[in-house]
Amino acid sequence: MTVRIAATTLALVTAIVLAGCATPAPPAAETPAPTVTVTVTPTAETEPEALADFGFTYFRGGQLGAADFATFSTQFGSPVTGIAECPWYAQVEEHSPDAWTYAFTDPEGVDPGILFFYTQDFSGGSAPMPRNPEGVGVGSTQAEVLAAYPGAVVDAYEDISVGPMTRITVDDPDSDSMYVFALTDGSPVVNLLQWGTIAGGQWAHLCLPL
Repeated sequence: MTVRIAATTLALVTAIVLAGCATPAPPAAETPAPTVTVTVTPTAETEPEALADFGFTYFRGGQLGAADFATFSTQFGSPVTGIAECPWYAQVEEHSPDAWTYAFTDPEGVDPGILFFYTQDFSGGSAPMPRNPEGVGVGSTQAEVLAAYPGAVVDAYEDISVGPMTRITVDDPDSDSMYVFALTDGSPVVNLLQWGTIAGGQWAHLCLPL
């Protein structure tokens, strides 16, 4: 009995000693968590669409129908006043010594506000001229205007002072305004342009009532 207990005790002690001398197993390698990449796309601020130099209802920010030249000046950003001898007619911008844009109001004061704009170019096409959203204007050929506006109406017109011309009329689908491009006799490009509600009827002597 004593021998058996002693043997058992010896075996247990030996097992404990051997267990203490054993090399511990290396810890299990940790599996790295997947990396989550968050991509932040900056939201671009919405910028207002840049206006062309002119459109059916404006010239450089000044609006067709502005109540008077003082109102138009505020919109346009610089003073615009009527010509001394005909205060209803104002030079808005000089493009060159031979090219200008004007604004016209009713000399009788019956129809309030600016009725049309008028660009003239007597530089022979050498002056840089304003362009509308379709990229045409004074200095464009008839073919270029018709390519931009296939539905335009082309006719021959005799002005009391300017003489024979070819007119190209384009109605604005969104307003009562229209473009009237004109090529005077012999000009290879548009050299006169009116746009507004009564455009295209009179091309000279605008210091006289229409």
